[in-house]
Amino acid sequence: MQKNAYKIIALTLLLMLLCGCKQSRSLGERAIVKMVYLDESGGQVQAGLVVFTCAPNSDTASVEGQAKIYTAQGKSIEEALYKAEQQQNKKPFYAQNEILLLGPGAARNVTPYLSYFADENAARPNLAAFLTPLTAEELSECEDVISDVVREGERLIGMGADEQDRTQSIFEINLSGTGGLDGYLPVFSFSKEEKEFRGVRQMVLFRSGAPYAVLEDAAMQMFLLLNGKARQLTVNTQIEGRVVSFRTQQLRLTHTASTAGGAPHLEVCLTGKLDDVTVDGAPVADKEEAEMTREINAYLNREAEMLNQATFARGNDTFHYAWWLKLYDTAACEALLRTGTLYDIATVDFSSELKPV
Repeated sequence: MQKNAYKIIALTLLLMLLCGCKQSRSLGERAIVKMVYLDESGGQVQAGLVVFTCAPNSDTASVEGQAKIYTAQGKSIEEALYKAEQQQNKKPFYAQNEILLLGPGAARNVTPYLSYFADENAARPNLAAFLTPLTAEELSECEDVISDVVREGERLIGMGADEQDRTQSIFEINLSGTGGLDGYLPVFSFSKEEKEFRGVRQMVLFRSGAPYAVLEDAAMQMFLLLNGKARQLTVNTQIEGRVVSFRTQQLRLTHTASTAGGAPHLEVCLTGKLDDVTVDGAPVADKEEAEMTREINAYLNREAEMLNQATFARGNDTFHYAWWLKLYDTAACEALLRTGTLYDIATVDFSSELKPV
């Protein structure tokens, strides 16, 4: 038994030594990729990697120092990314990569780029996709500011609906049904200039992977609200030739499905409170409050109708109206979907019923 005990101890020591020879690589030995850029030009895929470094022997998620940008091009996404990785001498580490940028060439048909990352979604579950107007060359010129750009992108991804969430993760993107993206992508704007705007103030609508409309200002806010990405509006616009500003509180959307004239019909109603209403820079007088409230509600009705014509009426059901209709009559809606006629036959009416605080 004593000999067996010695053998067990010796075997344990041997296993410990073998394990010690295969220690995991520390983050300090890796290139921590925080942002991936892809574009297409001249039949070539262009890739860019924004890479941070950790302190030597660091095993934490923290990164330090100025980020570097490495770019390359290839005949495929895989080749372009591989060549970009080879521009530096550390093993790439993608676990902290949350930002995917698609350049102007890739934006013409985003489907293959989104599908590439959607297929490996389990490896990067928090990856958010953005469009950018920057070419690969213009991105390379942003190295002095790219660390702050990445931090702003991560801040945008971490925002909740109360703060107007203008991002969209890969797992939220609808790539099924028409052979391409149906929905939207936000545009992440930044430049090499330190004081230039960084953030999202535009969104692009897509049908079958191709862009067809750009939203900004109040239309974009209303889009986010209908899409469940926002719970308030802060609007500065023109109504009847006057500059009108207002904020909202306690917003709530209700959906009521029915059958009208034999066709599926959905009523979408917005309720809540109007606050800080001004006209041409001056607070609204008590005697004008009721009329101004009617004008604002009519304005929001027009915005919602425009969005409905740009989305649901074109088969781009980004607001999931078909889901609400199917709750009312699943069999009828499924039959119309199979024949491809639901979006031609079904109707949606929006009504804003906001009231003064």
